[in-house]
Amino acid sequence: MSILYRFSKEVHRSRRQLGLTQEQAAEALSISVRWFQYIEAGERIPGPILILNIIALLEIDGKNLKKKE
Repeated sequence: MSILYRFSKEVHRSRRQLGLTQEQAAEALSISVRWFQYIEAGERIPGPILILNIIALLEIDGKNLKKKE
């Protein structure tokens, strides 16, 4: 399982856990809803600044991204 796949699944899980819609998350990140959908689906790789902003917004814990053996 790739890091991009794990990241996209964690973005989806964390967003839902916080009760945010894709639209709310995209607005908070100042990106389009479609761009957020691409990220959450694992279809696009966000840049490092956007990754950090997503992690901060969705309170993602890096431990959840570790490869599970």
